[in-house]
Amino acid sequence: MTTTDPTHNIDTGDDMMSGEPELCWLNLADLAAHPDNPRTSLGDLTELVRSIRAHGILEPLVVLPADTDGVYRIIAGHRRHAAGLKAGVSDVPAVVRPMSPAEVIEAMLSENVNRSDLTVAEEVRAIERLMSLDDGLTPAKLCKRIGRSQAWVRSRMAVTILPARWRTALDTGDLTLAAGEAAATVADLGPDHLDAVCDQLAQSRWGDPVRVVANYRDDLRRAEAYQRALDKAQASGDRVFTSEDPAPDKAKRLGELFDPDGCTAHRGEPCHAVVVRRTGWGDGYERAEVCTDPRRHAPNRVGTATGSDLATDRIPTRHRSGSGDDSHAKRAGRLARLAHAADTFAKARGGFGQTDLTRVALRGLILEAGRDAVVFAATMLGHDEPRDVTATALLDGVDSPAGLARVAGAVALGQAESRMYWSPASEQCRDYLGLLTGSGWTPDDWTAAALAAAPADHGPDDEDGPLGDGDDAVDEDADLAG
Repeated sequence: MTTTDPTHNIDTGDDMMSGEPELCWLNLADLAAHPDNPRTSLGDLTELVRSIRAHGILEPLVVLPADTDGVYRIIAGHRRHAAGLKAGVSDVPAVVRPMSPAEVIEAMLSENVNRSDLTVAEEVRAIERLMSLDDGLTPAKLCKRIGRSQAWVRSRMAVTILPARWRTALDTGDLTLAAGEAAATVADLGPDHLDAVCDQLAQSRWGDPVRVVANYRDDLRRAEAYQRALDKAQASGDRVFTSEDPAPDKAKRLGELFDPDGCTAHRGEPCHAVVVRRTGWGDGYERAEVCTDPRRHAPNRVGTATGSDLATDRIPTRHRSGSGDDSHAKRAGRLARLAHAADTFAKARGGFGQTDLTRVALRGLILEAGRDAVVFAATMLGHDEPRDVTATALLDGVDSPAGLARVAGAVALGQAESRMYWSPASEQCRDYLGLLTGSGWTPDDWTAAALAAAPADHGPDDEDGPLGDGDDAVDEDADLAG
């Protein structure tokens, strides 16, 4: 190594790359920052300027040989160069070292990362530049060149695919490096999905990034499956109800009204429809054939103007014994039962046992639950095929008060879930959501918006069931009240 003026070799070929380093003095005006310097901020130079004014620049800068304009590009020493200009220094010691473009990036990266001077985004930018210069660059190769671990290199290589704004988020703390690395795995889905995943990860800082990304892919798969099922249903020519356009409350699944042959025959009825609803589990959708007007199929309406020739065989009609009217006997029996129950409740001692009341109340809740509530409850309780589970099946093997309370609780939550689309602000739904959030669940955007927009209500007015008793039932209650 010499201490004479440098040899101005402006050749950019292999001869320059193999030249020996030279130690010399250079004028600061002939030096310039390298355009690929990963460091974008030099920080506070006050103390360094004061030191240079007192002692000069003691450590040589490392620069490339002069280019065709006579400018030496700095490899190491950008802060010393900037501080020397402020201190009024004219000449500085420098080592002129011929290097390839890749060696330049590696040298600047190694110098800064080992001093913890670079931000994550700056490190990523430097590694991205190295990757553009060396197609065969691997974490194993690069870690040896810059003195960092493979895990350190691999994580920064992964996030080079992130959009610029999310790289900046790595520095501001809005996105962790682990989250960015997880987000990079959805690059195959396209830039819109990559941006959406980064946004989700930025909002869920305490979650597991890998799990968030896996859930995103699952949700996307379910959404696509739902759309395919919906397109297929609409192509069949049937009336189709969806999650956004739900079926009427009185609609019933065909399996609740007919045997398999009846279900097939119902497809020709004007009240036939198909429901395709989104789900957050399984295939991502639930498809069911329904009857939108079950009353048409009541046996006592067959052949009438308001009925159908297809009668249900699953829900019995009101019993009429011969040509006589047993309404008085039925009402008398009801009065007797209610009177005895009232007397028993009034007793200070010897009344209904609390355990018995609890058992009857919980079993009644379960057995009288609607189909949707039972399916949702079966889903919550982990049944493999929740759509095939009945209320009676939910009670199979339940032989303890704790077990009965667990099943009844799931059914109550299932009832609330069945109301979420049309009455999310009801007290029942609010209790349901309170229980979920209390156990660590964060409301999704739709739920939060529905709760904010919908006024509190107490559910729809009571209506007759799909094959209800109509005015006769109302008259009976009026008689009892009178």
